[in-house]
This record gives sequence, C-alpha cells and structure tokens, in this order.
Amino acid sequence: MDALICKAWLNLAPPKVEFFLWLALLGKLNTKVLLMHKGIRFEGPSTCPFCSEHSETLDHLLMTCTLSWGIWCELAADFDVVLESKETFKQLFGHWMEVPFINKTQRKFWITSFFAVAWSLWTCRNEIVFQQQNVEDGVLRYMIRWRIAMWSKAWKEPLPYTVAEIVRNFASIPELCN
Repeated sequence: MDALICKAWLNLAPPKVEFFLWLALLGKLNTKVLLMHKGIRFEGPSTCPFCSEHSETLDHLLMTCTLSWGIWCELAADFDVVLESKETFKQLFGHWMEVPFINKTQRKFWITSFFAVAWSLWTCRNEIVFQQQNVEDGVLRYMIRWRIAMWSKAWKEPLPYTVAEIVRNFASIPELCN
C-alpha cells in the first residue's frame, strides 16, 4: 500500500489536499466516532451528516454512505470503470490506484479524481457540521468536477482545454485524452 501512496503523490492536487488524504489513509481524520474514542465530547449526534443513519466513521463518511458511494460510482462510470465495493477507504484507494489506463493523462485525471472526491466529501461534511449549511447532491457533484478541472490546469504539461470545457465534457475525458 505504501508504494501506491507514493505513486499517487505526484503533485496532482494542492498540498493541503494531499496531506488530508494522507491522514485519511492513516485513519487519522477527526470524525465524530474517532473524537468520541479519544474522549472528546461534542454537542449533537454522532451520526453521518449526509444520511443521519449511521455513525460518522471515516469509512462510512468517505465511502459507504449512500451519498458518497453514489458519487464514487458515478465518477468511475465517467471513466468507464465499474467500482467494486470495499470494506475500508484504504482498500478503495488501493483498488482505485490499480485501475489501468491507456495513457498518462487519463491516469492523472483518474488519480486527481480520487483526491477531489475525498476532499469534497470532507469539506462538505465540515460545512454541514460547523456552518449548518445544506449542500445539495448535484452541487457537490458539480464542485468535484470543477476541482478536478482546476487542479489539472496546474499540471506541468498544458492541456488544450479550458476548465469550463473539461467540466462540461467531463464524461468525455477518456476520449479527450487519447
């Protein structure tokens, strides 16, 4: 797994996002369940802010919650990939990194997508928990595509597409990158 982590750290996302993902893969994100385990008390329920049905664990919040899993599967489908259900977020990361692609640019979009989904789910969770904001599912999915497109513009090799074109034609990335 450590080799997979090293391969993913290719400056495909902002440093704070890479650090966040590193913490998530180590199981160190301060979810409500982890904070309770550490003896830290907080007001409100310890349930997932997306579904309010399950405890807010890292694996549930970032992967198995109905909202989260739907986003992962939809994004994978844009790349013509069918995801297999995994038990842990770390296993999902390992599975994601093993998906083969024809060229380097497609693979970079794929890896960047992992960062963008995980980061977007976490920031959305924080907006709900700390700012009592409601985040719509469609807005979250759109934001993920915008992040991927924006981050791709910082790569060393220039892409012949604007951010808006990438977002508008997101499901066509495999064809655009051939």
